[in-house]
Amino acid sequence: MNLEPGPILDRLIELRVFGRKPVADVPPYSTTDPAADVVVRTLASAPRRWMCVQTGKDWTFHWRRPMAETDLDSTATRYVNLITVTAPTRPLAICLAALKLVGPIGGEPSIPRDHSGQDGRPPSSPENAG
Repeated sequence: MNLEPGPILDRLIELRVFGRKPVADVPPYSTTDPAADVVVRTLASAPRRWMCVQTGKDWTFHWRRPMAETDLDSTATRYVNLITVTAPTRPLAICLAALKLVGPIGGEPSIPRDHSGQDGRPPSSPENAG
């Protein structure tokens, strides 16, 4: 599915990431940085980390986690990429990566459970409760 930035994608983010049925106007998650940052803050939880970089005109957003076995003497922390998305704008890259992280409606998230028992669903998801 090719999702374009705008109200349809924003409503999907409201439903999938925040778990709220979009019955009215929703924030412009896919077109503005402040609204997209709310998406990141909602999904960012230890040990999961994120990184967003601009290369040329495109933005690449990564969801990642520290490697299980790292060299404690190393000053460089090593990460495993869980999801990587590239898009023309930062908000769009964030939104597309968020949807990949939470997985399809009624399906499993795109990443397996980590050792902490958390998966790609937002902390408010019933599957992560308890």
